[in-house]
Parts: sequence; C-alpha cells; structure tokens
Amino acid sequence: MDFKQIEAFINVAKHKSFSKAAEAIFLSQPTISSHISSLEKELKVILFDRNGKDIRLTEAGKIFYEYAVNLLNIRNTAVSDLSKYDDSISGQISIAASTTPCRYLLPYIIKSFRDKYSDITFDVKEGSSLDVINALLNFNADFGIVGEIIEDCKLNYTKLFDDRLILISNIDGLNEKLTLDEVINLPFIQREDGSATRHIFEKFLEKNYIDISSVSNIITANSLESLLIFVKNGLGVAVVSEYACKEYLECGIIKKHTVKGFDIVRGIYLVCHNKKTLTPAAREMINHIKANYINFV
Repeated sequence: MDFKQIEAFINVAKHKSFSKAAEAIFLSQPTISSHISSLEKELKVILFDRNGKDIRLTEAGKIFYEYAVNLLNIRNTAVSDLSKYDDSISGQISIAASTTPCRYLLPYIIKSFRDKYSDITFDVKEGSSLDVINALLNFNADFGIVGEIIEDCKLNYTKLFDDRLILISNIDGLNEKLTLDEVINLPFIQREDGSATRHIFEKFLEKNYIDISSVSNIITANSLESLLIFVKNGLGVAVVSEYACKEYLECGIIKKHTVKGFDIVRGIYLVCHNKKTLTPAAREMINHIKANYINFV
C-alpha cells in the first residue's frame, strides 16, 4: 500500500467516477484502475461496487475510507511540520560534560542560550572525560565538553580555552613554595580513573621520569566536591583545575602552592560525533558556544 493508491481510492470515492478521479489528480484512468485493483488485492476486500458508470463504496470501502483520509492527513501534517523543522529552535538538547566544564562553564552557556531560546530544555550528563566520550560514541548525547582529547576518528574537537592545573592543600605548616620532590612525598587525594585531570597529572609525572606508584595516594575521590572537602579538612594535597577551585581559594578555605617546574595547562574542548545527526537546536547551540566561549576565561 502506498500513498498514490490511497489518493486514488479517496478521489474515486469522492467523485464516484474513475475518470473524474483521474482528472482530479492528473493520472490516466487505467492508472487509477490499477491502483484500486492493487489496493483491493492487498486488503483482500472489494472497495467499490461497480455497475456500469455507477461507482459506490462497499461496506468495507466505507470502513477503509476513514482510515485512508486519516493516513493522508497524517502524511500532509508530517510533510508540513518537517518543512518547518530546520527553522525550529526548540525541544531538548542532550549534553555530556566532564566535571570542570559541567560545573563552571556549562551554567554560563545554558543561561546565555536560554536568553535567546527560552523553549529549549536540557538533559545534562556529568561524568569523567572518558564517560563523556563513551556517551558520544554511543549516540547518547548531542555533544560534549571535556578537559582532554581522547583520540577517535569519529570525534571532532574544538578548543575553547586553556585551564591551568594547580596544587592545593590546607595542611598546617606546609610551605607555599615547594619542590617537585617535596610534593611527591605528600599524601595525595586523586580523582578517579577516567578523570582528565588525573590522566594529565600522571602524564606530567611520566614526562619528568617520576614513577606514578611513588605517589602516596591516600584517597581516590569520584567527585570534585568530595576531593575539595577532603583537602579543606587537611587530609592531603590535590591537583585540580584552578578554575574549578577559584571560590575556595578566594574564600581562603584552601591554599594554592607554587611548585618549581610544575606548569600544567590543559585545554577545555567542545567535542562532537561526526556521524551524529543533530537537531536544529543542538546545531544552533554548538554555533553559540563557538561564537561566544572560545577564550572564555
């Protein structure tokens, strides 16, 4: 069954004539007859009683007529709605973001975007950078924001800005200036595996020929909040985004240490799956981010 058959049926029923139906939809009479015949074979019912030029719907035809009209109306509504689709900035946008950009960048992005498009709603998934990448690769998010490039040919990255990693603590008597050797002997509070901050710090240690196993990792925290609370309570030191702990530093809850040779800067990236078909709203938000949040800090 196709729409040409349905259109032929409706017009024959309306005009009670094969020839008039053919004129109405610019087809030949044999084509109309063929469409009706095919439809009757598929449905396994007779749709019209034919008595010479007198054409009338059978009881089965009357039942099918309502369905046919509804099918055609649904088709026309779908075509009409889809014709407006590219101009519609509405619906829900799904965003996956790692901890730092999710909590300290995304609120600004969402607010500024909703100032322009108030009908948009958001599904925000926070996780490690690895979680974000997996969400994108499984088509569970429209786009992501991460603190590390995880190579995959299906992903496209756009750098937004640089984020500096710093050493923080609240340990009484600990000098503000430290050497790397002194740092390695301190009790560490680390983020979980999959965290971009942790991975980048570990790469820094490897680059400086420091065995990762030599770091005294006393706590592994699976959230930034818990890590900062542990640091605030003097349980150890941690390497975190300077941007992410800005308020804690300004309030004097924790302190920042200067470490000779410790200069780690990582990028914050917008990441998209190059095979993901985006809604107009998601495309517009990505353009909004690129236009307004490159070099944001």
